[in-house]
Amino acid sequence: MEERKVIVKGINCNHCKINVENGLMKINGINKALADIVNGRVLITGTQVNLDQVKNAIEELGYGYGGVSE
Repeated sequence: MEERKVIVKGINCNHCKINVENGLMKINGINKALADIVNGRVLITGTQVNLDQVKNAIEELGYGYGGVSE
């Protein structure tokens, strides 16, 4: 399992949180997505997490992808 943290711009409520989490869970290889609306980050857990797919999914949902977070 690998963990990645990505920055997501525009998540500021529980609806946004759930929307992003559910959208990312549709990507093959992602087992868990946990969004933090306070910090604007999402912790992704899975196998072979494809960041291009993550970026595309976030943008298709209407949010901004801010890259990988430390």
